[in-house]
Amino acid sequence: MRKYSNLFAGTIALLLAGKEVKAFSSPPSFTAAKSSKLLRSYSNHQSDNNGFLGPLQASTNSDHASGDDLFDYDQLMNSNVEKNRLTSMYSRFGHKEWLVHRASDRFYRNLFELNKSPIVESLLDEVALLVMISLGIIFWNGLLIEGYTDLNGLHHDPLSFSFLPTIKLSLPMDPFLLCGGPLGLLLVFRNDASFGRYNEALAHWEKIVSNFQNMMLMASTAAPQLKDNLRELGLANWALVRTLQHEVSGEFDPISEYEADIKTKLPSPDRAEKLLGARHKLYRAQYDIHQAIEPFTDHITVLDKRTLINTVNDVALQCVECERLYTTPIPLLYTRHTLKFLTIWMTLMPLALYDVFAGSWNHIALLPAMTLLTFLFFGIEEIAVSLEEPFSILPLDELVDDVWVSIDDVLEWSGKEGEMEPSTGKPAASVRGEMSAPAL
Repeated sequence: MRKYSNLFAGTIALLLAGKEVKAFSSPPSFTAAKSSKLLRSYSNHQSDNNGFLGPLQASTNSDHASGDDLFDYDQLMNSNVEKNRLTSMYSRFGHKEWLVHRASDRFYRNLFELNKSPIVESLLDEVALLVMISLGIIFWNGLLIEGYTDLNGLHHDPLSFSFLPTIKLSLPMDPFLLCGGPLGLLLVFRNDASFGRYNEALAHWEKIVSNFQNMMLMASTAAPQLKDNLRELGLANWALVRTLQHEVSGEFDPISEYEADIKTKLPSPDRAEKLLGARHKLYRAQYDIHQAIEPFTDHITVLDKRTLINTVNDVALQCVECERLYTTPIPLLYTRHTLKFLTIWMTLMPLALYDVFAGSWNHIALLPAMTLLTFLFFGIEEIAVSLEEPFSILPLDELVDDVWVSIDDVLEWSGKEGEMEPSTGKPAASVRGEMSAPAL
């Protein structure tokens, strides 16, 4: 009885690990072209920092250089794993989406749509390997140890080879029951930490957008006569969020595309060149915002100006937090130990389950059982990895566009109609692709 209670406890812990992020595996509502993908190669990381790495970070990168050189980064960026992440993006829900999400047939619908799951496709290699291991165990024990049963139901004695050891490949179940609970806790904490990073990144970005929109409203209300300066402030805000998007998107937001956006949207070529030529672009973008606030000094109260500056300072802190999330993963010691634990546990699992399926024909039920277990257990770890780096599954394009469109809205509400193109009613991603910089 104690054996089954341990098994039950381990199973519950592992189920809890998957439950942490169940609500965030919703259907995608954004296309691949609109997502901001993240994968920065080692060489680009070195060049982007321009020698400003600390001694510890520089030595750490040099220690890992030989290992990173083993990877083809173009191949990784175009791999099925990265493509599958596109289908796991953040989805904005409305009334209809919530109704479908909690519909009574959700259990069966999700069960029979396994072929559409990005996790399933990402784990095909692991499934194939463990099924081959299980098949090898069945052949070894059947042909050399216990004998086998043919299709007619006749049992055949095992083959005898003097040069091969006669060792049955099987293990008792007790060690796996003992390790199930600790492994479940490791996966629970891993998923909880990954979801925390996802939620934190989304909160930072939404706060940045909200702060900038509020800043535009405060400035337009305090000094409605300074329409040109209001426009400059809005463009400075947009330049910062666009720069932050580029910083946390790596090569999925190419430098050429970023530079084209900045040069197209900022009306002053000199201003665009200064931003693009800065060693720390985010810092330069913050400087431009402070410069854009200065013309309001003679027209607003000291308290209003202080409020605007404090808003910029708060945005700067949010940017720092986003950069921290991008550059610092969950401690690798914890991640690697959890993955090693899970890999060893699952690799040896066929040995423990071999005798469990003795009632099936030549233990053949071991194969579908291992297929299912591999998808379930490795799927939990796959979810954690997908959420650990949150920026590639957040709609950063949409959030950046919100800032851009807010410039149009505030100027229109302030009576400056016609200075910018009117709102089109299209999704924000299409607006950013079509709008040009406001006319001076």
